[in-house]
Amino acid sequence: MISVLGYGSLLSERSARETVPGLKNFRLVRVPGYRRIFNKVGVVFLSRHGADPEARQIASCATQAHPEAEIICSQFECSDAEFAQLYEREHRFQWVEVESVDAEGQRARGRICTESSDDYYRRQKCRNEAEYQQRVGQYYTGKLWRNDILPFPRYLAFCLQAAEGHGAAVLDNFLDQSFLADGCTSLRCYLTDHPELTNWRQIDCGYSYR
Repeated sequence: MISVLGYGSLLSERSARETVPGLKNFRLVRVPGYRRIFNKVGVVFLSRHGADPEARQIASCATQAHPEAEIICSQFECSDAEFAQLYEREHRFQWVEVESVDAEGQRARGRICTESSDDYYRRQKCRNEAEYQQRVGQYYTGKLWRNDILPFPRYLAFCLQAAEGHGAAVLDNFLDQSFLADGCTSLRCYLTDHPELTNWRQIDCGYSYR
């Protein structure tokens, strides 16, 4: 079995089971040394959810190593075959192994998605230009990893709802340990400065982000 950590939409067990229906032992853990950052263009928002590729609100969430950060994540186990499906779902990320700490202080290892780069993705994840065009280019022609984009509102609402579903401490962690693509602005500050986004609890997010 492979142990996987989720930090965004995978905080939702329902979302995780859309791709990994046979997952085992879904629980919450802490991952020191990482923060969340909304710096990846969410191609799925363009291909399935009507986002405008010229807009700035097209970001999904990655993780980023940071020595002073700690994020609350989900952790679960799955088979090699189901991990392959999750790997496909999260194709534009890199995967790294990190240490997690559960509520009893027990430490474990698991795989988590983290930020990548356009060059790495093209060279290491796509076999050729045709595969890149099939996966990305037919929907979007700019850089995938950017420092000037903003969260896609419905995806952001989905993540916030998933975090709040685990309680106030998890929601606070999501707000304070998540940052915009600029690497400086916390998600809490972003929502405070954009009151039009504070209705995230009322947004119907009942669809897949695969």
